[in-house]
Amino acid sequence: MISKSLRERLTYTAMSVFVAWHTAAMLFAPAPDNSVIAIALRPVFQPYLSLFRLDNTWDFFAPSVENGAELRYVIEDAAGTRHTFAPTRELSWYHPSYFWYRSWYYGIMDETDTYAEGATAFFCRKHAALHPVSITFAEYQQSDFAREDHLAGKHPTDPEFVTAKVLKTIPCPSS
Repeated sequence: MISKSLRERLTYTAMSVFVAWHTAAMLFAPAPDNSVIAIALRPVFQPYLSLFRLDNTWDFFAPSVENGAELRYVIEDAAGTRHTFAPTRELSWYHPSYFWYRSWYYGIMDETDTYAEGATAFFCRKHAALHPVSITFAEYQQSDFAREDHLAGKHPTDPEFVTAKVLKTIPCPSS
């Protein structure tokens, strides 16, 4: 059995090493990718930075509010009727799955060829009652919306402030 004083010293040492490691990781994370030190230390720190999502620039302390992109999909049913869905609006910010699904939706927009077929199968099953024939994925990008626009009674989701880009249309897998 380890004596109490040795156990306390080991605990203090382990905590000190962790604090030093975390501090070094926080200082290293925003380093430019073309830095010689960054290139040398990236393989050592990257798993830790990725695990805790620390691989950011320093502007995460004072983020700028960007115009967001939103994934929408349109289901065409057997009768030719089109049904539009915005899946991020169905998510609850407080639910643990929020971050996973939101990341997946951004993945569909960013890597359409990789994720669209799996998403098609998922959404076709989810909306089976509509008898879907195909799904069209689209990225809706909000453009600048100024104070004057708000005072004029306009809304950020009005068609003049949103640009839609069709990503891919995929037929539903036959059941």
